Amino acid sequence: MTRIENSPAFLIHRRMYQGSSLLLDFFTKDHGKIRLIARGARSSKTSLQMFQRLSISYKGKGDLKSLANWEISDEPRRIIGDDLILAIYANELLSRLLAEGDEHSKLFNLYWDFIKNINTQSSSEKEFSLRLFENQLLQELGYGIDFSDDYDGIPINPANNYEFHEHQGFVSHTDGKIKGSILLNFASENKVCPNNNHLATLKKLNRKRLKSLLGDKPLKSRELFFVN
Repeated sequence: MTRIENSPAFLIHRRMYQGSSLLLDFFTKDHGKIRLIARGARSSKTSLQMFQRLSISYKGKGDLKSLANWEISDEPRRIIGDDLILAIYANELLSRLLAEGDEHSKLFNLYWDFIKNINTQSSSEKEFSLRLFENQLLQELGYGIDFSDDYDGIPINPANNYEFHEHQGFVSHTDGKIKGSILLNFASENKVCPNNNHLATLKKLNRKRLKSLLGDKPLKSRELFFVN
């Protein structure tokens, strides 16, 4: 029997399961996405909350294990309005795209930074944080791209315009919609939150990169708020 104690985790999805129980998807630091049964949780007076860093313990045999206990290891957090929908969007990406049981500790830390800062950042800063999260998710799924060099291996020129070709990379083109300076900032260790026009470019770029992975099934969070 497997038993895991005190694993850092976030609840990212929940659904009813066999009467009084819940089927819960967690994003954990050490074990990636996992699915657990919380027996009798629907009748419990204490509810598990999303967007709150938890410490969970679970046990069991086979693919579907049971939540043994949990506690909050985070400060109180209330996310509302547009911030809530952005956070739901991030959760839906994790739920839809991560395979179960694959460790993604760097992505976990980036997600935590996004969630714990969402109430204090400006609209531009939280959008940029979301773009960084999307990029890290794509990278860890094996769909990372080089923001420093173009498809031919030539260093990105900040003054040039580029097009993005899926499965290839960036190609210099006079009519390209992506400024080289945007790409170099995204590649930098010392990233600076870009202006709204550059953020819009990054948003379109990441949407194009995510489309082939998400398929034709739309994200439910976009029905609540158009994350365009």
